[in-house]
Amino acid sequence: MAGQSDYLPPGLPLNRAKWPQECQLKEHYDMRAAALVRQLYERKVTRQMVIQHIDATPESYRDFFRGRLNYWRQMRQGGNSE
Repeated sequence: MAGQSDYLPPGLPLNRAKWPQECQLKEHYDMRAAALVRQLYERKVTRQMVIQHIDATPESYRDFFRGRLNYWRQMRQGGNSE
């Protein structure tokens, strides 16, 4: 990541193992979303598989995961996320 992300609080230690569990999970879902979008554009996964990944995500993180999928899709298309 270049700079501070928009979903993690400032001041986290560099050692990710010392991050709160919620921050670790958010980073995990963000990285998973980025990988899925990349694989979708490379035609290695289908949209149906992306939907299955969304459904497999715990309900408490599903909206966050969808948001990160949309963010990475917009970045892939060269658009601005704001």
